[in-house]
Amino acid sequence: MIQYTMVIADDEEIERKALRLLVQKEFPEIEIVALVSNGTDLVEQAQKWRPDIAIVDVNMPGINGIDAIDLLCARGVHTRYIINTAYDEFEYVQRALALKIDAYILKPEKRDVTIATIRKICRQIDEERSSNRSQMQIRELFVRIQPVMESEIMYSLFIGEPAVDSFNTYCEMHAVRFEGGAVVALVPVIGGSNGLRSQDKAVLRAALDAAFGNSCFYLASVTESNICLLLFVPSRPEPEQRRWIADVLRVAVDKLNHSLHLPLRAGVGGVYSRFDQMGRSYQESLLSLVGTQGDDVVFYRREQEEQADRVRTEAELLVSLAREGNLQRIGYELNRLAPGLRQDTAKGSALWKVSQELLGRTAQENASLHTQLERTTKALEQPDADSAALLREGFYRIAALLDKKGGETEETYVQQALRYIEENYASEISLDTVAGQIGISPFYLSRLFKSEQGETFVECLTRVRMAAAVRLAKETRLSIREIAERTGYSNPTYFCRVFKKRTGSTIGDLREKARKKRF
Repeated sequence: MIQYTMVIADDEEIERKALRLLVQKEFPEIEIVALVSNGTDLVEQAQKWRPDIAIVDVNMPGINGIDAIDLLCARGVHTRYIINTAYDEFEYVQRALALKIDAYILKPEKRDVTIATIRKICRQIDEERSSNRSQMQIRELFVRIQPVMESEIMYSLFIGEPAVDSFNTYCEMHAVRFEGGAVVALVPVIGGSNGLRSQDKAVLRAALDAAFGNSCFYLASVTESNICLLLFVPSRPEPEQRRWIADVLRVAVDKLNHSLHLPLRAGVGGVYSRFDQMGRSYQESLLSLVGTQGDDVVFYRREQEEQADRVRTEAELLVSLAREGNLQRIGYELNRLAPGLRQDTAKGSALWKVSQELLGRTAQENASLHTQLERTTKALEQPDADSAALLREGFYRIAALLDKKGGETEETYVQQALRYIEENYASEISLDTVAGQIGISPFYLSRLFKSEQGETFVECLTRVRMAAAVRLAKETRLSIREIAERTGYSNPTYFCRVFKKRTGSTIGDLREKARKKRF
């Protein structure tokens, strides 16, 4: 089996043939691809074959061996060279060392020395190949896990629990320093809500690299509704930072619009100096787009947060009234909002979008409701749409479709989430997973948990898992690894750390206490 290739260069024919016979007999794994008699032919054949090994005589006509090797090195031919010559003058040795020649054989050399020299070069090639394979595997692994790491880090911002340690590790892996940053939300313009769902994530990643890769360092998370980026912002005075961000985003958004054929707008949160402040920047990036239209790049302003809160409160009230079937109150509320809706046409769309989010789970189970929500969405996107009238008609129709008979009751979103957690805590579930099952946004579910449960989603999930772990520890003889796996933890060490922090005991301590109580 051929493993290596070789070129032999010597102006003496008998020497070329002797070396060829030696190699063919002692090294069946080496293929001799060329025999040459001068430096010019050596350069030509080495460039053609790119051999693993070249045995080169120094004193050849035309270009000598050392000059030929020098030229090949300059042209990027990565071959291991063995100098084979009777000329052991100091200047040749000195130049060979300067070129980092791999071995040096003087004519006439003993047969076993030549064999040992070639075998040593073969071992070095094997070691280099092994090292290259390992490095390639590491690079491939890094390429595969990078999007996962980025998504996990960005997700920690979405739920308000910044993964500082993971972020610091990520920066160390990339040898970058975080001096400050801002979160950017890229969302399709009105009319393109299905655009991101139809895009392949690998294509989106490639488009992001092409748009941002040469201008800044960033982390990205791609979902069906938006693209969130954490931009590393240079340490500059605030006005210069805003100009830098605006310049980067306008060029990048233009590139993305052309490459994806999907018009996008960029909402920019505040610039902060610490990663643990990026959750705030993320919220601001979303809020910056509420009630605005026209500009491709929109920066967050404080009053937008108040406006967004008002829109959500109004949407929650109208959805609640529709569930109750209170048409009179719906009409009253929309008459009150009508002047503001006429002044800001985007507000009507924002109000309806939040209402769609609140009704998401119900719409999945009610085809007529889903159709009505989509119909009103499209109507609100039309130029000169009468938002107040369209919303009134939309909520009236929703109320009719939600009309319940027989006093049926419906679980709240948090109750549905708690039931899902109780049934699936042993699996790898997340806020996104549960929110998707319910049909609402992860951000909204996170807010509901904090307001209704007084704890975050992660705290709730950990509490349920630890209760199950305590039960298994007391009632079974399962190993720690088995308990960890049955409660949703793939890493037993991390499980033990969480268990000790939450319960104040180890599995062993808990079992010992339970044993003493029995006796």
